[in-house]
Amino acid sequence: MGTGDAMAVDLGRLSERADQERDRLVALLSEATARRAPGRPPMAVVEELMRDHPEPDGVYVAAEALVREATAFTVDRDLLPELGGECKVGPAPPSRRWGMAMMSWSAPHEADAASWYYVTPPDPSWSHEAQEEWLAVFSRTTLPAITVHEVTPGHFAHGRMLRRARGDVRRCLFSESFVEGWAHYVEELFVEEGFRADDPRYVIGVCIEALVRVTRLACAIGIHTGAMSVADAVSRFEADAFYKGPAARAEALRATYDPTYGRYTWGKWEIQAARAEAEARWGRRYTHRRFHEAVLALGSPPLGLLDDIFEGASPTSVP
Repeated sequence: MGTGDAMAVDLGRLSERADQERDRLVALLSEATARRAPGRPPMAVVEELMRDHPEPDGVYVAAEALVREATAFTVDRDLLPELGGECKVGPAPPSRRWGMAMMSWSAPHEADAASWYYVTPPDPSWSHEAQEEWLAVFSRTTLPAITVHEVTPGHFAHGRMLRRARGDVRRCLFSESFVEGWAHYVEELFVEEGFRADDPRYVIGVCIEALVRVTRLACAIGIHTGAMSVADAVSRFEADAFYKGPAARAEALRATYDPTYGRYTWGKWEIQAARAEAEARWGRRYTHRRFHEAVLALGSPPLGLLDDIFEGASPTSVP
């Protein structure tokens, strides 16, 4: 983890932070579910909300509407500059239909063309139960956070900014921890900025996604340091991430061959830390847009290089 992102990594400290983040998210989720359904257990509320989803032929319509809404909110809050480009919504090619939702952006050295937000409904040949489990991902609670992550100001917006980055290295050097950390960071940024503030489902959706990601971080560290068995990791996904049975086991097993799959949470933390530093250094000159442009001007940097946004600047010399 440290070598790829030019950082020294304290796995013990990361593990402690993962537990603290889990507790923070559970508290945030409990508060949001209490707003949605006072007096009911959070798990019961979540399970009910996950069953509220479009039918298969309505997934594209819902995703397209969310792309427009998230883009308009990003512009209204002045979170990024005008990005241009086109983002289409549709099913993934057959070779990529293992994924439920993903972004395929127009890459920096390609001729400009439409990017694709792939949302793939379940195979109609599947059982009704299997289709319902798949469609839960596109629930009216979770699809908004997924769209913010995949499109704007997440991966699609990042891809547009990469096309503007200075030099081949910044355009092509690729830290997965930064890429996924950025897209995860903007999910909660939208909470801070008041996206759908009157509807607690957005916060609930963000918490559901974040609990999966922080559980990945905890289990990756636990399994590869010997502190957890795969069975322990399965139990952790069941207890903390709303996964059951085969889904929990699949996530736990992924830790055995993808030991850095906690990169979403780790990347988010480092971007948040850089933002706090920017706020402290820039003072009244700080804006979200200024920070976001400065960070994305680096491309997809190793997390240890985020301080480069301050190179040559001081609290009194920042333009």
